[in-house]
Amino acid sequence: MWIDLAFVLAGFTLDSILRMFFPIDPALQFLAFVPNLGFLAFLLVSLNKTYRRAMILAFLLGLTVDFLRNEMLANAIAYPISIYVIKVWANQLNESLFEQVFLGTIGLFFKEFILFATLTLIGITQLSIDNWFVKREFLTIIGHIPLIWGLSYLNRYKSGAQNVLERKKKRRERVLWNPTVKP
Repeated sequence: MWIDLAFVLAGFTLDSILRMFFPIDPALQFLAFVPNLGFLAFLLVSLNKTYRRAMILAFLLGLTVDFLRNEMLANAIAYPISIYVIKVWANQLNESLFEQVFLGTIGLFFKEFILFATLTLIGITQLSIDNWFVKREFLTIIGHIPLIWGLSYLNRYKSGAQNVLERKKKRRERVLWNPTVKP
């Protein structure tokens, strides 16, 4: 649990650092790269959680991001919906590195699309969908593919380390049912 939290917080910290190097033009005169490593780290972590826990955590995380970035409730709506869809879709796939990169890319696109639809319905943005895709999403999705690859690799390393810690913890337990400890 704490390792997952540190992993997601590290993703949001990297987002903040990338935002300094790639500022977003609010007028969208140029192509924009919008860092979403925190969301992608949460997506990878939530694949191993139950639906209810993942949805509650996604809503709370989206609400926190909205509160910190002053974006109304757009992320609080977009995070749970996109996590739910990706979790349903992830049940049909294996856990290979390529498929995790694919899920991350689709999850990022789906989250940004829901965010765009929410902001359009609220009336905050007046962009057309083709202008939104060309100016904001194209570079964001292409730029995140190597970053998702790295996050997926780190997530696999984190999961392996968690499994090793769990096995060590079980070996130290002194109970009768534990087959790894000889009385």
